Amino acid sequence: YLVKKGLPFRAAYKISGQLVAKCIAEHTTLEALPLGEYQAFSELFGQDVYAAVDLDACVAVRTSAGGTAPAQVKKQIALLREQLAKQA
Repeated sequence: YLVKKGLPFRAAYKISGQLVAKCIAEHTTLEALPLGEYQAFSELFGQDVYAAVDLDACVAVRTSAGGTAPAQVKKQIALLREQLAKQA
């Protein structure tokens, strides 16, 4: 999210880690953090951050081979079924 907004990866990675640590310490989730808490870490955060941290959205964007996107999972299941059928 932050890299797409122009922040260097190293800085975005650090901020992401700090936010996750905050959530762990406060027994909350990224989805539940108020926007102001995000913006305390970076002014690049906007209301659109909630779409970016949505779990379904996070899963869906992993579209590389073996990724978590539904289409990729279906491909892996089909491949495994083929392999199992050959063994039977």
